[in-house]
Amino acid sequence: MRVLIKGAGIAGLTVAHELATSGAKVEVIDTAAGVGTGASGFAGGMLAPWCERESAPDAVLTLGCRAADWWDAALPGHVAKNGTLVVAPARDEAELRRFAGRTLGFEWLDEDAIASLEPALAGRFRQALFFRNEAHLNPRAALAGLHRKLLGMGVSFCFGVVQDEDPSGFDRIVDCTGRNRIGNTKDLRGVRGEMLHLKTLEVSLSRPVRLLHPRIPLYIVPVATACSWSAPR
Repeated sequence: MRVLIKGAGIAGLTVAHELATSGAKVEVIDTAAGVGTGASGFAGGMLAPWCERESAPDAVLTLGCRAADWWDAALPGHVAKNGTLVVAPARDEAELRRFAGRTLGFEWLDEDAIASLEPALAGRFRQALFFRNEAHLNPRAALAGLHRKLLGMGVSFCFGVVQDEDPSGFDRIVDCTGRNRIGNTKDLRGVRGEMLHLKTLEVSLSRPVRLLHPRIPLYIVPVATACSWSAPR
């Protein structure tokens, strides 16, 4: 079976991996010049189904629970399974309780336990939620690694290709073009976020930290020696 995949982001590459593993002959096309230039390259990289369940349907948790193991099997060494820490300033601890009431899979931590997990946060928060089974990875490194692996599996890539028309000669065509399908695919919408890459030697974190706030939630994802700060809107 010959399959054409439109889009070389996370969705396109993971679909290509599963199809190629099953024996399909796969070609991936994208309008960009290479992998990692679209929305996938600017993701935080959190594999956090329990936290996401706070505002997402059950399917996000059910399917998301398998994500870290999938990535660990596909690209060994890329996944950090250190959990997620959710915190809030003392004045916003009601937000922490509200968050806890909308999800599961966490344990409550006191100030000493927070400091034990993340010394850089010692004395800053009185309570936290710890989602022990969550994980994270570096999306840019994961995309590059998956691209190299797929090339080795015989998957062909063609970049800088206009995707408006469906070429013939394929048994199946899988559209993974993301936001380009907004308006054509029911209930598909974009979610705007802002990201700041910050390199510092003064703060060291070993897991994603979500800071709850009534108006501006923010999360920090450690990436090697840098932290990626992202505030979704």
